[in-house]
Amino acid sequence: MANSRVLTKNLLIAGLFCIILVTSAGTVQACRLYGAISNDLPDGVLQSHLITAFNSVKNLARSGNIDGWGVAYVPEYGDRAIIKRGALRAFRAAGYDELVKSLETTKPKITIAHIRYCTSGCCAHGKETLKDPHPFYRDKDDKRWIFAHNGGVSVKRMKKLIGEEYLQKNPPNGSDISACADKVVDSELYFLHILKNIEENNGDVTRGIIAAVGQIVKHGEHGGMNFILSDGKTIWAFRKGGLILHHKLYYFYDPERGYSAVATQYPIKKKGGWISMDNYELVVLTGDSAPVAIQ
Repeated sequence: MANSRVLTKNLLIAGLFCIILVTSAGTVQACRLYGAISNDLPDGVLQSHLITAFNSVKNLARSGNIDGWGVAYVPEYGDRAIIKRGALRAFRAAGYDELVKSLETTKPKITIAHIRYCTSGCCAHGKETLKDPHPFYRDKDDKRWIFAHNGGVSVKRMKKLIGEEYLQKNPPNGSDISACADKVVDSELYFLHILKNIEENNGDVTRGIIAAVGQIVKHGEHGGMNFILSDGKTIWAFRKGGLILHHKLYYFYDPERGYSAVATQYPIKKKGGWISMDNYELVVLTGDSAPVAIQ
């Protein structure tokens, strides 16, 4: 896009965004996303992807992504997701390690993890005093929806698109973190906009996502819009990079071991079988079949 060479004010004023920063050493820092789904998760997958692999979620929080962590997991399909959060960076948070260890034993059907690099909104960058509000949650229609975002969208634009009536009926909850409830973050508004569009499309999640994203882009959004969404039965992953063009997403399918995963950074040193998602690509992951890519 021609306008992608200009950093818009909308990105700068986002209430909470995970902007990518390139340090003088050339390393890239950004919020990180991870999701996995399986009917019978193989031994060691979460331990590797979340703890031990070279680019594991934990290792990515060594020097970047230092503003807390959040993990949502669904024990059985259709269950309400259980969410655990911490303020310490995942790299040195005992609670994070203990949670992953327990998940290796219980083998949830769905796991979604997020580590944060905050720059604004309910943010105490580098202090490790504020829990990560991602993944956000919303209980609607006997489902617990889970949402984690990597990027930044305009709070003002999102409120306008959602509309005052819907916001009054569905006020942001800030992930039950008082600091985030007091100051609404862009990611949660993005989440609410998607849910509104799913409802307006009679519960068709794919059509709702396409409609929501299309509206946001049509109204001039240039920020990063990567997300992972789940209703407790399926994972939807969407990639739309921001102006800096480093918001990546990859997905992976192992038919022999029976699981699919999606991540902003493939966990192992080499890309291997991880597939790069294109801009504006939506991938649907389920526990019993290969991921479906929609462009």
